[in-house]
Amino acid sequence: MNDPNVNQTPKRMQWVESPDGVFEVYANLMHVTWSVDDVRVRLAQMVNSPETLTPGEGFHGVAQERAAVTFSWRGAKILRDELISAVDSFEATNGPINVELRLPESIPKEKY
Repeated sequence: MNDPNVNQTPKRMQWVESPDGVFEVYANLMHVTWSVDDVRVRLAQMVNSPETLTPGEGFHGVAQERAAVTFSWRGAKILRDELISAVDSFEATNGPINVELRLPESIPKEKY
């Protein structure tokens, strides 16, 4: 029996660029919050703090918020699965991604 409403492969939606263009964001920091309805991801980039503009003793960066994206829980789960697939493929080609990196406290003065 071929029920047209059961086990159908969903058609891929066509993607088209907005007439206003695409908003591109680079982020190396994120903060996730959620409610019973959705998940919000705030994206930021580490930049110089106004108090410490150059590397050296006492330097610290700040997270400058660049964008925020809110997903339904369903959308968040689909995004999770897509990210897992992308990371798995990258690591299969390039080896494990090390997320436990540490930066030195400062650059020795003779280096700059």
